[in-house]
Amino acid sequence: MNNSHYYKSIFQMQYVRRWQEYSPRHQDNAASHSFRCAAIAVLISIIEQRLLMKAISPAELIGKALLHDLNETVTGSIKYVTKKEKTLIAHIQRLESEVNQQLVSHLSKSLQYSFTQYIVQAEDASYTGGLVRDIDSFDAMLFCKRESELQQGGYFTARYEELRTQLLSSSYDSIRWLLHAMEQDQGVAQFLDYILNLDMIERWGGSFNLIPDNDATHSFRVAAIALFHAHLEKEKYKIEDINLYSLLGKSIMHDVVEGVSGDVASPIKHSSADVKEAFAQFEAQVARDMVNELPSFMIEDMMDFLVYAKDDTYEGLLVDIADKIDALIKSNLEIRNNPHYASKYEQQLTHIQHRYENPSVIFFLAYILHDLTFDHVMR
Repeated sequence: MNNSHYYKSIFQMQYVRRWQEYSPRHQDNAASHSFRCAAIAVLISIIEQRLLMKAISPAELIGKALLHDLNETVTGSIKYVTKKEKTLIAHIQRLESEVNQQLVSHLSKSLQYSFTQYIVQAEDASYTGGLVRDIDSFDAMLFCKRESELQQGGYFTARYEELRTQLLSSSYDSIRWLLHAMEQDQGVAQFLDYILNLDMIERWGGSFNLIPDNDATHSFRVAAIALFHAHLEKEKYKIEDINLYSLLGKSIMHDVVEGVSGDVASPIKHSSADVKEAFAQFEAQVARDMVNELPSFMIEDMMDFLVYAKDDTYEGLLVDIADKIDALIKSNLEIRNNPHYASKYEQQLTHIQHRYENPSVIFFLAYILHDLTFDHVMR
């Protein structure tokens, strides 16, 4: 098996451009889009469970929304009009299915069942598969709405109105509820703006970067890495007591607070114990304020996801691990042509080696990191 192929795919997602033929003011890519879809899926999961009392699998829905476009690292971003062309529909669907199955085939046997659900069956005929399709449209509507506010008239205005009309007729009560709340509830509207605008928060400030990064693409990768590690520990190492819903919610939402606070460089945030604690308290309070603006039935879950994203639960630990591994791989990629990152890579690798003893971390260091470092595809 070549599990590193999964890691390579999630890092390649940010190079799959979206909307570029329409010259949007805000650049978009498959990683940012997938983050937003997963974040919207978190909200939809809460609405389905807490408000509508539906017995859905939230981890299944969020996992599908997170990874539903992973095949675009092979197929590219196929335009909507092309996907709907009658003479091409069957061919495109077959190609995407084949690519999805190939992506899953690279994973360890113990992981293939779960990731078949997330990748191959992401937009199937099931209840969650249909929700993922509407969530995908919901994110496209949000993006077009933001663009239309900058460019009155034209393509994005027309597409926003088309998508809004389509979603108003959604067969899913939760989708229609969220759309109405976005237009009538300031707290929901503001939170969706935080999600939408997370791609404007650049990471690694003060460093010379050859590989661009922002909080949206980072959050996508952290969630995808956390999901991989959770299933590896559940399926291969039989650590059963992992709440996948909590893990996904925490990993997807862990940096949303930076939509208010910004991304403060680690050397500043961790310059002393007092400074570290002060930043932690500030960010926790900002997160509480954000959550408290949401409808009351959302607050309990969203507090767990935002305020306690990296708490002392096993799920919080896995989020912290995924966050550190993402930074390690970013540095690994940079140092190939950017010696500025050599010390960062060494520090991060040492930190991971000395702090974490989880079986999935040992597996990553022994197999995946080696493959990522020496495989010619990543050079």
